[in-house]
Amino acid sequence: MPILKTRSGIPTWPAGIVGSLAHHDTVAAATIAGKKRIATVGIDIEPNELLPENLIELIATPREQRMYDLRMLQRRDLFVLKEAVYKAYFPLYNDFLEFQDVEIDIRARSGYVQKANCTFFLELLISKNVIGLAYLRS
Repeated sequence: MPILKTRSGIPTWPAGIVGSLAHHDTVAAATIAGKKRIATVGIDIEPNELLPENLIELIATPREQRMYDLRMLQRRDLFVLKEAVYKAYFPLYNDFLEFQDVEIDIRARSGYVQKANCTFFLELLISKNVIGLAYLRS
């Protein structure tokens, strides 16, 4: 069955399914799950390259800047996890998030959105790419 999208580009999943898509220049990623077990899911993928330095303060909250050393902040881990949280968050709340709206705790594998008082489970896979997955259980 084809996965169609809305005018704004959001995929329309079949009844009983949640999913998310991501891509960059050379690779794509997708995730799907049944709504009985997973309420929402988001995925993002980026090349495993350092962030431009001027993006660290835009992406990392002040707390995250204290939690992680510079080497970690320069990686794309926080970026992909926050993008994944946004993709999981939007279908439930129909609301946009900024990077500063999401607090990532990589050790706890959680992403907290204060304005919704909601904590997402996180998974991170690092290879030639950095893949972030965010989800809420049903």
